[in-house]
Amino acid sequence: MNALARRLVASYCFPPYSDTAAVVAAKRVHDRGEPVDVICNAMDSIRHQDPDLVQLCGGLVRRFAAVPSRTAFSSWGSIVDYQQLGLETFLRWESLQGEYESVYSRAQFAASHFLAVALKSARPGLHWDAEFSDPLSHDVLGQVRVAPAHDDRTLARLRSAVEAVGFRPPAGLNAFEWCEVAAFALADSVMFTNTRQRDFMLESCHDRELAARVEQVAVVSPHPTPPVALYDAKPSTHQLDPGRRHIGYFGNFYANRGVSGVLDALALLPRESRERVMLHVYTSKPEELHDVVVARGLTDCVRVGPFVGYLEFLALSRRMDCLLVNDAVSPPGAPNPFLPSKWSDYRGSGTQVWGVVEEGSALDEQPLDHRSPIEHVSAAVQVLRRISALPARSGAAALPSPSR
Repeated sequence: MNALARRLVASYCFPPYSDTAAVVAAKRVHDRGEPVDVICNAMDSIRHQDPDLVQLCGGLVRRFAAVPSRTAFSSWGSIVDYQQLGLETFLRWESLQGEYESVYSRAQFAASHFLAVALKSARPGLHWDAEFSDPLSHDVLGQVRVAPAHDDRTLARLRSAVEAVGFRPPAGLNAFEWCEVAAFALADSVMFTNTRQRDFMLESCHDRELAARVEQVAVVSPHPTPPVALYDAKPSTHQLDPGRRHIGYFGNFYANRGVSGVLDALALLPRESRERVMLHVYTSKPEELHDVVVARGLTDCVRVGPFVGYLEFLALSRRMDCLLVNDAVSPPGAPNPFLPSKWSDYRGSGTQVWGVVEEGSALDEQPLDHRSPIEHVSAAVQVLRRISALPARSGAAALPSPSR
């Protein structure tokens, strides 16, 4: 019998549910190398299951509970449900095996931290590691992001917990702000994925003394890169033209901003270069993007298809000639605290990476093989010309490709 877990993971989304939050939480478990028990939400109504994702955990999950709390991204009722059912599960498991030593929670989704607060309140000696994937209370444009909280018993308990450790609770009823403040005040370590995110969130904190406290317990840790073996765990079998240099983009593709400049650049690319490249986009709404590609006359050099499973994505990333990642678009002069999680997966593939970046962003600071500024079409054209001249990679004919 494997050793019991003394560490609990409170992650609203966790494998086998398919979501970026689940993937990163699982990679954190693998990197730490410690057995864990997991409490997540049963997300079948909004997320499909990908059984392959469980491999990311490295066999370290001992107990797993997908509690049947109401499923939503940030509604107060769903947060309270998950907190209550998660706390009941935690207490039941402790009655069977003894007390846990630590808990890890990760937001996105915000409910994860609210459960961890309840566990920390029930067991003050529990060491709490809280991770923020991105700022919660502010969006990419720097605007306040709101999820209404209710001034109920749950919030009253949280308010008392924050005040008991000497800090001012938020004055309003924004669940996202309460989530940040609760972790800032009560977690034993607060993890950020990059320094810009840390600085942005602390500057937005309503209580300078609380921000100072977080500076003392802050940990900056980029999203983990998957184990090397997973890149070959589930290869695809579709064929690709070995005479082309293949560029892979995995994720939502907004045709009116961000990497739209890549489509503009393909349209302007000289024929001899255009005939040597192919952009493959795996996205959530392939039909919409395919219509844009047809309208712009780019079907000869762009293929669009639906998302692939995570392990197939890793295999694809290793076999492409270049991988494309883009920055979020922030207002002029505003800091960009968002580091795309795809970068951590791309980094382990051994494939060249092209970043479409905002100057001075967290992504811009990474060791990219190619970079071009957002909406700088002539720079993107030059990158595409360089990619078209790359030597062929072995095994290109066995690459998977979107169907369109």
